[in-house]
Amino acid sequence: MPTFYTEVAAAEGAWTRSLRLPAPAPVMRVRHALVELARTWPVAAFLPGAADDPVAEMVLYRDPSHTHGTPDARACAAAVRRLVAATGWTPVPGRVLDGVLVGRGLREGYTAGATEHPPGEVADRLLAASATGWQCRTARLVSARLVGHAVHWYAEDGVVVHAEDRLLPAVENVALNCAQHRYVVTHLTEQRTYALQQHADRGSST
Repeated sequence: MPTFYTEVAAAEGAWTRSLRLPAPAPVMRVRHALVELARTWPVAAFLPGAADDPVAEMVLYRDPSHTHGTPDARACAAAVRRLVAATGWTPVPGRVLDGVLVGRGLREGYTAGATEHPPGEVADRLLAASATGWQCRTARLVSARLVGHAVHWYAEDGVVVHAEDRLLPAVENVALNCAQHRYVVTHLTEQRTYALQQHADRGSST
């Protein structure tokens, strides 16, 4: 299968951390806490649920960047400790995972009002590739990064896919069909994290 995405940034390791809130909280309250954290650590997170559903848990991960760099695991662990101290949220005991973890936006590109695909479409395309070896759940994809003196916040409805390595071509196909410009792969098996960006001259996707 031809690839329509190029690796544009990468970092060693496959760091993620799950946190559970004492009680479901409004998205805006969670946003406030993550924006404060972003003053010292670039936030990238999945918030399971749809739209304005209260947030009961989150998964933090790293989004590698050539421009801003990528924090190492020690800096990430320190950021989690600061967040826990400020909010009372509880780290979820980790378990060893393999495969790949990928957040997938559902809106085509970054323009507000652009076509937005339903979560079920992602699951259907993965199912067409394999009946087993993957999980897909609805989530908000959020990020917060300090640029100059201001924190830039971004949020988009999407899904989180945890899949076996062999399904990476199917994951890319989903990104292509949802017209995703860029996405991040946390490769748990290979212990590396990388960002993929769509070729500007990819031509027809059919």
